Amino acid sequence: MFIDAQQNNYKKELSMFLLLKLLYRQGKTKLTGEDLLLVEYVNAIKSRKTTKQYIRTLIKLRFISYNQRTGYYLLRSFDKIRADKSWEVKLAFPVDYSNCSDINAVTGAVIYGYLHKDFWRKVKREKSVTISGFTFNFPSVNFNYKDKPAPVSVIGINQIFDISIATASRLKKSAVEAGLIKVIQNYSEPIKDKEMAMMSLKYNEKAQNVMFIKNTYRLRLIDTIYPRFYFTKRTNLKT
Repeated sequence: MFIDAQQNNYKKELSMFLLLKLLYRQGKTKLTGEDLLLVEYVNAIKSRKTTKQYIRTLIKLRFISYNQRTGYYLLRSFDKIRADKSWEVKLAFPVDYSNCSDINAVTGAVIYGYLHKDFWRKVKREKSVTISGFTFNFPSVNFNYKDKPAPVSVIGINQIFDISIATASRLKKSAVEAGLIKVIQNYSEPIKDKEMAMMSLKYNEKAQNVMFIKNTYRLRLIDTIYPRFYFTKRTNLKT
């Protein structure tokens, strides 16, 4: 849901929907003027016109529906939305009042956390994976990957999810600032000849990320990240 909202530009509407799900656990609300004032305050919505547009979008997405006879807005369950959208992933991110309005941070955490998990699945399957000079091994069945960093690049996110590199960087920054993921910046050993290194990178059509750190030139390598949260799993759609 978070990834789809990012790809199809309805993150703010999703943030509003999550807040409604938290506020109205019975799954319905009349959204009176008083209700909307609270929603607008929490989600920093500045005009009622914007709020009504968000509601129309959520109805179009079939996240909510309106019963004209009773005057209630009905909030669809996550599992019904997932079935309607044919989403097969069962991983879920816990949302509460503290983070439902910080949609960029949560989206960044979900995307980077998912790829972190997916990477270690690949390592477990193949036993050893080498990326950009880093070798990752899966040593035993008791190995806990959850606090182990994994290489996740903004270029990879661009290719997998069709999210721009600039947006992937912003989402990562938001997730880091919210304390949801940790990013480790990696660098090569010192470069003795900077000009030769630059020529080599240009010849191989690689990004020329040569940086001056601790009185030496080094190549900026792929960041490694690990999530500071745990995904949960929702139950099967079919009983």
